[in-house]
Amino acid sequence: MLRLTWEQFDRLEQLTLKRHAASISSVLAETWPALTERLQDRWPAFVEAAVQQGRKHGLRDACDLARYACLWCIWGPAFDGKPSFAWAAEILGDSRRSAALKLHQLAHRTRLELEQRHAAQGATAAAAGAAAALTTAQFETALTAVDARMSVLAAARSVFPSSQATVVAVKPCDLGSIDMMVAEAENLQEYRHTPNGWQRFAVAKVGEGAVKWTRAPDEPVELAVASHALRRGAPARLNLRIETHAVCDPRVHPEVVHVGAEGQLAWKGRDTARLSLALYAPTPPPLAASAARPGIAAEAPFDRQTVRVASCGLRDAGAPFGDVAMEVRVYDAAQWLTEVRHPAWEPMVWPGSAEGEAAPSATCKLEKDGAADDASAWQRSWRDLHAAFRGGMEKLYNEWARVLDNPASRLEVEASPLVGQAGVTWGWRRTSAASVTMRTEGALDLLALSLELRLSGELVDGPARSRIRVHCKGRSELRMTLAQLGDKGQEGQDLKSVLRTWRFPFTLEIEPLAGAEPLTLSAAAGPMAIGGALVGECGLRPRGDAVGLQWFFALRAEPVAIITETSDPVLGGTRKARKIFPALSLVDWSAG
Repeated sequence: MLRLTWEQFDRLEQLTLKRHAASISSVLAETWPALTERLQDRWPAFVEAAVQQGRKHGLRDACDLARYACLWCIWGPAFDGKPSFAWAAEILGDSRRSAALKLHQLAHRTRLELEQRHAAQGATAAAAGAAAALTTAQFETALTAVDARMSVLAAARSVFPSSQATVVAVKPCDLGSIDMMVAEAENLQEYRHTPNGWQRFAVAKVGEGAVKWTRAPDEPVELAVASHALRRGAPARLNLRIETHAVCDPRVHPEVVHVGAEGQLAWKGRDTARLSLALYAPTPPPLAASAARPGIAAEAPFDRQTVRVASCGLRDAGAPFGDVAMEVRVYDAAQWLTEVRHPAWEPMVWPGSAEGEAAPSATCKLEKDGAADDASAWQRSWRDLHAAFRGGMEKLYNEWARVLDNPASRLEVEASPLVGQAGVTWGWRRTSAASVTMRTEGALDLLALSLELRLSGELVDGPARSRIRVHCKGRSELRMTLAQLGDKGQEGQDLKSVLRTWRFPFTLEIEPLAGAEPLTLSAAAGPMAIGGALVGECGLRPRGDAVGLQWFFALRAEPVAIITETSDPVLGGTRKARKIFPALSLVDWSAG
């Protein structure tokens, strides 16, 4: 493989330019012999100056440079810089026009100028210069001869031969105007909470008006819309009305191409005058009955579709319309609702029966656009909260019984974790012409945790015995209205606010019991007689697979230690620190 430095490449460019200038000089000498004769030794410099000026105007191809130099032969050197040729400067200075379009418009304007001058001077008028005696027929003959000769010489003398022949467009073909409007899907509905529960209401449309383009937009056109999947409801539509400035071939242009997940569709010619393109949302993959559903506020993927409107972009005068490319992000308009009803629990007691208390009949339902969806996995998870909580309390009791090591140990628990009712809805909502945002709303009326826990038993220290009670009580509520659009929501009503944390400290009571010895065992005086607490949090958190949020409840026990004091009438009092149980993870539950 041959590798060139930038310096070497620049030298090759200069070599190519000299070769083109030599070819153009010989071709133009044959086409304009009178001018060649008049300039004589200055002829090569004249052609080279024309070629250099053409390169400054963005003309690279040898045939294009020859056509431009041909205009110098008609109008004189650097004609496009003269005030009387402002039309040429306007054409050559427009970056929106391609090289082919610039040459086409220069040639077209030259024909008009020659016709006007010929008509003004009359058939017998004589004027100085080649242009005065030149007719449009002679001009066309000269251009044809130059094109034919240059195409052969350029291919033979080019340093980097091109595999494609230069095609000079000769027939105007361009767009005139485009009317564009996005028609949102009909019958879109969202869940909203009312005094009578959750109901579905029609979605207000954004109301973006139609847009009319008389030239292609300078910035990329980005649109976003919520729609239904194929065969799952009426889709949103992109309506186009296209008017042409000129058409080269109605079988080819204008052309509209629509590419999306469903494939590619194309329209040409008269079929593009009025179009209504269906914007279908991605078809969700089928889910087995046992498969996990998306979590709360899960953002379903969108389909990035493109619509392109094109023509040759060639007109006799003025800047071309330009190709129009639109990118449309199409989101699934499905709206979800989940509702939970979790009744209060019966008290728990240890030691208790082997079966334990019956699990409460928690219910969880899941809806999608008014139709029930499979929520069996969520339902089982909510019913499993009772077993998970009971297992944590049993772990706490076992530690308590192990430390006391006597049959008097007992645990009584009255708890209401996430008891109450809650509903959350989510889905995509179109908020502007170019944005679709996740909307999440909810009404939560839950006890995060209401707890009263009592541990009791007998504490023994040698001959001294006491009845001991450790008590923990607290209440935390999760009652709020949830309203978030995208990542914006009022403080206290956004998704990050669906979280409650708590710390319920333990308290201690020790009651000395009479024994054979005159010793007493009691709690040490002071606020640090017992340390430790039940801590935890609950609410909504991201799922492990990052597909939405899930309900969760976590409860832990901090290390619990007590300080006791033994009083002896003879020896006096002694204090002792006792570890009751270490740090324990009691409950880690989730659903959804």
